[in-house]
Amino acid sequence: MKKKVLFECIECGYQSPKYYGKCPQCQNWNSMVELSSGDIEPGQPSPERQAVSLSHIEETQTKRTLTGLQEFDRVLGGGIVPDSVILIGGEPGVGKSTLLLEVSGILTRTGKKILYFSGEESAHQIKIRAKRLKIDSSDIFLLTMGTLSDLKKAANELKPHFIIIDSIQTLHPDKHSLISGSISSMKWATSEIIEFAKKNGITVFVIGHITKDGSLAGPKTLEHMVDVVLYFQGEFKSDLRILRAEKNRFGPVNELGIFQMTGQGLTSIKDPSQLFLQHHSVAESGISIFPAMNGLRPILIEIQALVTESPFSGNPRRISVGFDNYRMSMLISVIEKKLKLPFFKSDVFLNVTGGMSIRETAGDLSVLSALISSYKNITVPQDIVIIGEVGLTGEVRSVGFIDNRIKEAIRQGFKQFILPASQSSLTHIKNISITSVANIFDFYSYIGKSR
Repeated sequence: MKKKVLFECIECGYQSPKYYGKCPQCQNWNSMVELSSGDIEPGQPSPERQAVSLSHIEETQTKRTLTGLQEFDRVLGGGIVPDSVILIGGEPGVGKSTLLLEVSGILTRTGKKILYFSGEESAHQIKIRAKRLKIDSSDIFLLTMGTLSDLKKAANELKPHFIIIDSIQTLHPDKHSLISGSISSMKWATSEIIEFAKKNGITVFVIGHITKDGSLAGPKTLEHMVDVVLYFQGEFKSDLRILRAEKNRFGPVNELGIFQMTGQGLTSIKDPSQLFLQHHSVAESGISIFPAMNGLRPILIEIQALVTESPFSGNPRRISVGFDNYRMSMLISVIEKKLKLPFFKSDVFLNVTGGMSIRETAGDLSVLSALISSYKNITVPQDIVIIGEVGLTGEVRSVGFIDNRIKEAIRQGFKQFILPASQSSLTHIKNISITSVANIFDFYSYIGKSR
């Protein structure tokens, strides 16, 4: 009987009985690999389970484990939940392995046992990094270049509290597997790991590489399987690293942790607002301050805009970094329609400083302020904070977490605020000056007077 052969794209997971040099789905070249029917052997059948009434399940108090890295614990929602599976993604070289090795060193000080699997580095290479981080613990056990069966066997023998897998792309499902890193093998290996972790009460950290389209291991397949998804990001020209929660079954999403990469490892930055505002000392046109919510924490960030006459008649450039480009184009259209400012003749460049990003509509009015300020060369007072959502008719709408945003701004020394008219009566907050705006006409009139 002829063996059935299947080809799969390691970038997007597209499968076909026919080989393609270029994947029909994601258009990547030479990404199709051969998967035979024996690549992944089926696991043992699970024992039959019976449904249990919700009222008959005993309540248990979940005690989180603190790592001691304040920003890491914050992003996780207050510490590590037992028996959870946490996926950490990021570009190569950003510091994922360093982060988890440092967390391992801290956890062993509290009597925890760690099993560290690496399919990319040898034990001697990991030892070199551990020495640089000043980690030397007999409770960290290294397993390199093994298979999933080897990992399970080691875990059953050592009984660790935590398992670290670096990375899921390099974990072979079994010794007879022809290819590791494909979507099928990663899905199967991850499902086996999740089942093993839940049954044995082990917390697992899984490192996943970022693909060309910015997804974790293909079309976000693994993200739906695990309990927590964290993204570790950073510019290689900067020592700042940002850890963001994209999914968290045990805490808030979009929570942000900020670290500084040093020669001795990662250090938590306790006051990120001060970090991002450290260059905000001289009043300039095209600048506005906005308190962005990251999970439950507000962080003051600086928005910069540059509006210049376009050398390309009829085809001006619109470039945005850290803010949705389509939303910026919408705000520009609202400005042109309502305020009669001819932005169609100008190139527009928008930047959220420090590598931060704004994912909420509450920053609309602050972005609009930076755009108008640069276009009209108006210097908005540097001690003002601007908050509000802008609608298509030019109205300024209310936003969430207004009290938290204002309190963080006050803590950083700001006393003046421009707020939506519907949220301007904050009598419980003392010693601040509030300017209420119902629409962008009110706002334009106010910043024109401050010129």
